[in-house]
Amino acid sequence: MITIALIGAGRMARGLGAGWVRAGHRVIFGSRTPHEKTDLIAAIPDARVTMYADALAESAIVVVTLPYLEVAPFCRAHADVLRERLVIDISNPFDHLPDNRVAGAEVTRDAIGPGARVVAAFKTNFAATLPAPLNADGVQRDVLFAGDDEDDKRIVAGLIADLGFRPIDCGMLRNARILDGMVPLIIELDRRYGGTWQTSWKLLP
Repeated sequence: MITIALIGAGRMARGLGAGWVRAGHRVIFGSRTPHEKTDLIAAIPDARVTMYADALAESAIVVVTLPYLEVAPFCRAHADVLRERLVIDISNPFDHLPDNRVAGAEVTRDAIGPGARVVAAFKTNFAATLPAPLNADGVQRDVLFAGDDEDDKRIVAGLIADLGFRPIDCGMLRNARILDGMVPLIIELDRRYGGTWQTSWKLLP
């Protein structure tokens, strides 16, 4: 069992949190306003909701699910703690990094500073697919991830597998620049071809 802090309480955070609770992990949601998250507590009663600092203090792994523009300020504010944790960045920059010369996860790493352990993951997955790791045809969905440390990536791969998805190692963290660009593309494809937010990228051998 791993203690995982999910920073944020949106659809992605809730989907991941519910899945990891089912897998037997301890999940703590970090929020600016935990007292307002009664619906979250009702939906995932085995998880806790608390302030950011408390969630970070109790966790071994931190999953940052905040909107992109909030990620770097959050990481700078909590850099001392985050340098001692494995950080999974699922945020998507969209037009805030339009030329993809740098990945959002690289910005996150730099905001934390020297010693940061950051893996980019779940960027190319829609929240609607998180409860359904198999599509309607029974095909296992993939989660693409990237990071610089092999041990950290093995941990993330295990957490992906715990949700029922197939982990796909995309190499170094700089390759998250490509993952960032794949997000607006899959949204466009989903809209064009009637995916109803169920579309996924699939690596076929």
